[in-house]
Amino acid sequence: MGEEDKFAVPAPPKQFGSLANADSVNAILNSAQKSHGPTVSLERMEVTNQADSRHDAEMLAEFDRRRRARTLTLPTDDVQVKLKLRALNQPICLFGEDALDRRERLRALLSTMSEDEIAAVLHTDEVNADKADEETVTWYHRGPVELRKARVAIADFSLRKAKLRLEKAREDAAQPAHEKALARQEAHKWVQQINLHSSQVADTRPVAFCEFSSDSQHIVTAGWSGSVAVWKREQCAQEMKYTGHSAQAGCARFHPGAFTQNDASSLNVVSGSYDGTVLLWSLTQETPIGEIEKHPQRVSKLAFHPNGLHLATACFDSTWRMYDLTTKKELLFQEGHSKSVADVAFHPDGSVALTGGHDCYGRVWDMRTGRCIMFLDGHTKEIHSVEWMPNGYEMITGSSDNSMKVWDLRMRRNTYTMPAHTSVVTRVRADAAGQYLVSASFDCTLKMWSTTGWQPLRQLQGHDTRILCVDISPDGQWMCSSAFDRTFKLWAQSDY
Repeated sequence: MGEEDKFAVPAPPKQFGSLANADSVNAILNSAQKSHGPTVSLERMEVTNQADSRHDAEMLAEFDRRRRARTLTLPTDDVQVKLKLRALNQPICLFGEDALDRRERLRALLSTMSEDEIAAVLHTDEVNADKADEETVTWYHRGPVELRKARVAIADFSLRKAKLRLEKAREDAAQPAHEKALARQEAHKWVQQINLHSSQVADTRPVAFCEFSSDSQHIVTAGWSGSVAVWKREQCAQEMKYTGHSAQAGCARFHPGAFTQNDASSLNVVSGSYDGTVLLWSLTQETPIGEIEKHPQRVSKLAFHPNGLHLATACFDSTWRMYDLTTKKELLFQEGHSKSVADVAFHPDGSVALTGGHDCYGRVWDMRTGRCIMFLDGHTKEIHSVEWMPNGYEMITGSSDNSMKVWDLRMRRNTYTMPAHTSVVTRVRADAAGQYLVSASFDCTLKMWSTTGWQPLRQLQGHDTRILCVDISPDGQWMCSSAFDRTFKLWAQSDY
């Protein structure tokens, strides 16, 4: 052990506990109880829920707005989004803004509005939907007692015709493939050899309509001068000229039995005018033998039912009608189109009717029940012509959108679209065998189309002005067209 350790002073012992004794502690506690001042807890401090600053209030309002924005259900259609922005007096499009940005801008605008204001804006599409439904809703009117009898007669007639058509279809289906190909080749060969045969001035104004008779030997024309005439096909000689219309004659049709079954003094021709009149003609006198009740607006097209007892009229008052030719009484007044009805055509069996209108839609009507069984929606402009194919289930429509569409009644949809012309398609016709189509247009041409692929076969040029109508003779050997040049022209097979 060293010297330093030997003489070191020991450290004092450590003391634990308070420096105050029991008397001093009791004195401190007694003085604290006698004190009247506020006591503050050192463990926790109370914080009020109310925002103490303007900044905090704005923050809370922004959070609430974002929460409401997330709960809004907005339309996904950009057109509807633009309509709602317009309803809010906001620009429908900003520079560099796409559809998604536009939708988010609408969401931000609506999130700052009250619940009632948001509901008022979002429910405007229901009003627009109601207006849209008005264009597609079908209205039915109660017809006379004779209408029921007519429907029964049409059903009996159509069943017999359908039986014959299906029997023929089965026979055609049973034919060998080479025979079908041969028939198709013969038809296409005729198409390639068809040329202009003759031309005849038929009116002092444009010739709006032309049609062959059942025997393929006669032609009826209707002109804007109001005159209706019957012509002998071979010589293009006028056999009968009818006078009675005071306005433009837009359509003239032969009765199904004209020159074959009907007596010359009975009803053989019917014509309609822009002033709403429909006149009935015989083959023996130049004055009408009868008249249908006048329509309130222009009669665009006429169509005989295959049974020859009823007549359908398409009118510019958005309706089409059917009349009993025996009593000349209106049996059916049918609405359904929102604009003018441009054309009407009966099914080859007579069971249904096809109409096309300026509302861009077509409709198929069951003549036995009166209901609309198919809605043709696809054209972007007015439909001017409708036609049934001989097979009984395909339909053709021609429109101002320069196209023709093929529709299938069995599948109830559009099966093919042909960009047919460079201008309005005014008339579409199919040959009796269903091998080809011919279309007329304002582009001054006629075009012929194959029905086994809908491919173009031939383009015919002969008219210098817009073509209004075209027809194919029942025997399939002739075609007739009429135009603004006041003529009708005949087309036939030739070697040159």
